[in-house]
Amino acid sequence: MVASSLDKAAQPPSPAWGIGPGLLRGGGFALPSVIATEIARVLSDRIVFLELAPGERIPEEEVGAGFGVSRSPIREAFRMLESDGLVVRAARRGVSVTPMSRRDLDEVYACRVGLEGLAASEATRHLDDEGRALIGQLMGGMRDAYAADDVPTFFQHNVAFTRAIHGLSRNQTLMRIVAGIEKQALRYRYLAHLQTREMLAMTLEGHGGVAEAILAGKRDLAKRRAGQLMRRSHGVIARALAESAYAVPGDVGVNEIEET
Repeated sequence: MVASSLDKAAQPPSPAWGIGPGLLRGGGFALPSVIATEIARVLSDRIVFLELAPGERIPEEEVGAGFGVSRSPIREAFRMLESDGLVVRAARRGVSVTPMSRRDLDEVYACRVGLEGLAASEATRHLDDEGRALIGQLMGGMRDAYAADDVPTFFQHNVAFTRAIHGLSRNQTLMRIVAGIEKQALRYRYLAHLQTREMLAMTLEGHGGVAEAILAGKRDLAKRRAGQLMRRSHGVIARALAESAYAVPGDVGVNEIEET
């Protein structure tokens, strides 16, 4: 039932790092100055953390009742989510969570290969002492979470690491582009983290290689390793999706994303 999904208690990591689950009912929710933006953020988090399952309907009236607001901000929030590729509209069915498909995954990661490589290269060029400390801190957090088999915390540091590299690039246009693509990639990444420890091991190794190249000032190597990590991630996530409850029968895609 959708109502139970919308009321479900939050499970993922703390919102301190930027994508907390939020609440749709009670829990001290305070209406923000831009209501539609806050509603979109909460629903986005629930989609990323699979609390709202791929293909699940999101009834406008239930969301409105949960937030205690009129239809206008709900509809605006739906438009925001639609532009991010997280929901779709269908005649006589209303709004539902976008299905997780191989085509979508392939397209997202074909973009990430080049963009994450560029971000790593630019981060190397602009790295300062504060950036060095941040990279070391986030890599340490990932290693500790991996050793403790703490998947939510590992995912938290994984996402924080990629966002840190984006910020260190100091390229505002790049940051805007990757932020949009990241919203689509996050739920695929989260699914793979839940499904297989291979994702954690590969991510830790891959980020470690990228961090090493950035800290050494090797731009080309950082770019190449970031791209390699994206291609490897695509393969692991594709297998996790195929083995999950969200797989669409007969849904196939490319086996490997070509190097750009």
